[in-house]
Amino acid sequence: MNPNDVVLEINHISKSFGVVQALKDVSFSVKRGEIHTLLGENGAGKSTLIKILTGEHTPDSGHVVINGEKITQYHPIISREHGISVVHQELSIFENLTVYENIYPFPLDNKKDGIIDRKELIKRAEESIKRFDVDISPTAKMRDLRLSNQQMVEILRALSSKAQIVLLDEPTSGLNTQETMTFMRILKQLRDEGITIIYISHRISEVMEISDRITVLRDGQYICTLENNEELTENILISNMVGRDFSKSIYSKKISTIPKDAPVIYEARNINRKNAVEDVSFSVRKGEILGIFGLEGSGTYELSRILFGLNERDSGEIYFKGEKIHHIDPVSLIERGMVYFSNNRKDAGIFFEMSIADNIAAPVLKKLVKYGMLNNYMISRHADQYIKEFSVTLNSIYDKPLSLSGGNQQKVMLSIGLGTDPELIIANDPTRGIDVGAKVEILNYLNHLSEQGVTIICFSSDLPELITLSDRILIMNTSRLAGIVDCDDISEQSVMQYAALVQS
Repeated sequence: MNPNDVVLEINHISKSFGVVQALKDVSFSVKRGEIHTLLGENGAGKSTLIKILTGEHTPDSGHVVINGEKITQYHPIISREHGISVVHQELSIFENLTVYENIYPFPLDNKKDGIIDRKELIKRAEESIKRFDVDISPTAKMRDLRLSNQQMVEILRALSSKAQIVLLDEPTSGLNTQETMTFMRILKQLRDEGITIIYISHRISEVMEISDRITVLRDGQYICTLENNEELTENILISNMVGRDFSKSIYSKKISTIPKDAPVIYEARNINRKNAVEDVSFSVRKGEILGIFGLEGSGTYELSRILFGLNERDSGEIYFKGEKIHHIDPVSLIERGMVYFSNNRKDAGIFFEMSIADNIAAPVLKKLVKYGMLNNYMISRHADQYIKEFSVTLNSIYDKPLSLSGGNQQKVMLSIGLGTDPELIIANDPTRGIDVGAKVEILNYLNHLSEQGVTIICFSSDLPELITLSDRILIMNTSRLAGIVDCDDISEQSVMQYAALVQS
């Protein structure tokens, strides 16, 4: 294979949405059979560029060349015809259909006498699943799968098509360490077979491991393309991303200031749910950040939903400020001063058909009424407060959230919950899919809330993030509480000893 064989050219691409210029005169090329990473903070223009390549957006100026052919029309069908497939950061799945139907949504080449050959599709789906060595039945309904397995199916959909250029936008954000390692191996195999991978990830270590070359975008502009060789460091990448030196890690071990006699504000006693959570008990003090960590299948995701009444429990009790809660459901808990941040803002965090302002105002509409009617001025003032607080980049508060980058959507979701002035926050992967700069902002804000006396229970698959945030870390393993590590003793090793230990 010719190492200089260019499969994709981006030539002077510009794209604006109102007054927001998402891309400005961006040009670079991608070689055939390479893993080429696009790196940049949220709002750098990565998602807009991906949507241009997939035909969802038409550039205002400039053009794309695929295999030497200049693209004159931009449409998803045209992109597919040119061998482009995509896995978006936000899942695009058919929840009511099976796994194999999601992997092969266009089974036009699998028909007998005009009828879809389902047995052949199931067989092909099984072969694709085996490559990842994951436990997924091809006939299972998508709605019954965990988030990580749903994401794996989307990846299989992209890889199982006859695509020559595969675009992956944060593909490992819902995968555990083992699944990520398997996924990396398969990507390298696909690269060696001549398939081109365009990869987007905020996990710098992951980028360093998988990439042949890395293109950095900042504020909608092309910054540089770097060869992934022995001279490249994480600091070089981050400095190019943010436009300033970033020699210090964003992670540092926390020094807890929570008094040992601080009042307990939240307590879970003997929480049980069949095949999900087994006899879990813990308490959290006022102003404390309790991290909860576990490997895939440990029960952390199910526990997070049980604590906020999103999943029913078989037995167990929850106490808030010393009072037993008899009705554990989201509405009752919000009224008591609790909020929950989902790890999937698309399905359970944002109203995408409503304006940004209406999203932020949704939980506090009673406070924004004047003379018996909603007051638009009060709504916009309330929204503006959080837009400024989180530095959300947008054209107008009356736009819909789909116009925002993933990182800015995440900030809007946090604004929705924080508008209720909660006393306790249950956060599930609060920085999932967030770039370095936005991650720092959110981690700092959560620490700021803690200093003001807000109690936070933070579930995260990002262990360095939990070490930075947590006063204590509770570790789950095979649905049970494996251990709790106090702040002074927290390290990756001490936590992983509990998380990876084989339970009897």
